[in-house]
Amino acid sequence: MKQLITTTFLVLIALVTQAQIDTINTATLKLNRSAWRDGKSSYAVFFEDSAGRRLSSADIWDRTLRRTTIAGQSQYQFVWDWFHRDSLLAHVTATGLWPSLAPLTHNAVYTKRGTRSFIFQNNVVTIPDSARRTAKDSSFRVITQQAAFEFPMDLEILALLPFRRVGQQFAIAFYEPGNSSSAYYTLQVAYRQKLLLPGQATTDCWVLRIDYAPGSSATFWISDKPREVVKMREYFRGRYRYKVKLY
Repeated sequence: MKQLITTTFLVLIALVTQAQIDTINTATLKLNRSAWRDGKSSYAVFFEDSAGRRLSSADIWDRTLRRTTIAGQSQYQFVWDWFHRDSLLAHVTATGLWPSLAPLTHNAVYTKRGTRSFIFQNNVVTIPDSARRTAKDSSFRVITQQAAFEFPMDLEILALLPFRRVGQQFAIAFYEPGNSSSAYYTLQVAYRQKLLLPGQATTDCWVLRIDYAPGSSATFWISDKPREVVKMREYFRGRYRYKVKLY
């Protein structure tokens, strides 16, 4: 009987531990910031149908991270250049505080959509005076209910999650600049895998899954050393989008 009680107790502990969700936002300071690396990463981004047939040529995303100090304040700088058929489709720059990674500014120049700029202060998002062109711009004011990270930096933020075990769950706060609110997204470490790389090399990966909405999900392969997203497969509207790290 004593052995049965002990076994039951251990099973209950395991179930409770599995059910725990780590809340990750800019206030909790739970990210593995030691895994942060200054530098540039390039990704090929393309679509396939459900049968694996390529639906598009690959766009190239160049993404650069850098820590810096401005007016005595530790900050990060993020630059994202999106190339489509050898033309620059978008140039996005963002800054934020270090080590919290709380966003400060977001500026985006799109070839077809023009320029969008936002500033963040105490969880309030507005459009700076210099970028206001309409009454809607002047009245834009979003209070993010969560201390959220900037969503365009998802590849870099997810690579810093504090991975410990398969089954681990995270609730991470993101805000897409221009949206009316921020939100928590729940992710789970689905399994670990040796991912095959070019030249028959392999890398040990944490495989992370997120369900954005019914019929929309994504899987990320995040290498253990160095900690970075090396592959992403996203499903929505009956097709897959891949992001594959080139170098």
